[in-house]
Amino acid sequence: MKRRPNKFVLAAIGVVHLTVVTLTWRDIRQRPQDQIRGSKNLWRVLSAANTAGSGAYWLAGRRRPRT
Repeated sequence: MKRRPNKFVLAAIGVVHLTVVTLTWRDIRQRPQDQIRGSKNLWRVLSAANTAGSGAYWLAGRRRPRT
């Protein structure tokens, strides 16, 4: 017998992904280019592709503001 994924689990995963991507894109839009490693468009594409792309942006794509 084949197992089918639960629709509610898939919906929850989708909501989490959209929330993370929305927060990532808002940060990319508001952050100056000199505080981002690489291009803003590259990070938008990577973050939209999967949730791991957003995680990579938050961990490695942002530079700390110079004080």
